[in-house]
Amino acid sequence: MKRVLPLVGLLLLAIIGVVLVATGGTDSGPALESVTTVDGVVIDVPAGWVPNAEVPIRYEPPGADLSNVDAWTVAWACGPDGCAPRSLDEWKLVGQRLETLVRARAEVGSTLSNLVETDEGSAHVMRATAAGGQTVVSVAVFHDGADHYLECNLSVLGDPAGLDDAIVKACKSAKPPS
Repeated sequence: MKRVLPLVGLLLLAIIGVVLVATGGTDSGPALESVTTVDGVVIDVPAGWVPNAEVPIRYEPPGADLSNVDAWTVAWACGPDGCAPRSLDEWKLVGQRLETLVRARAEVGSTLSNLVETDEGSAHVMRATAAGGQTVVSVAVFHDGADHYLECNLSVLGDPAGLDDAIVKACKSAKPPS
């Protein structure tokens, strides 16, 4: 019996270890909370971040102001040709002319570096690094038949701590106004 007891103890520790590995250790990313924007979009933003008083589509850490670089913006907007219902293919063509994306492409080499653009289903994602180590992410999500598109932007100084991936996921899963 004395020999079996340590083996049972080791077996229990092994089982606990397997359970912890299977259920833990996955980085769920930064804490987010669901909000409804002034435009009626339901989206996740970083927990505790609040809308800026002057620019209510811009969410910032508490106590920040417009001079602070950390910002998460969400806008339900028309394309450069105005509001009109468009198919997903039409929106993707309009997306190439969106001001945020055009400006980002023009600033490569001077203000932005490491610009990477991808199409992910109905979303166009632009990631870059700005001067001083600022992470910049812009996401444009297009909805088939809609007269608006959803644009989400992130700007954080230093390590984005998962916010760069979180804004892409949040923007792609946001619910447009009904």
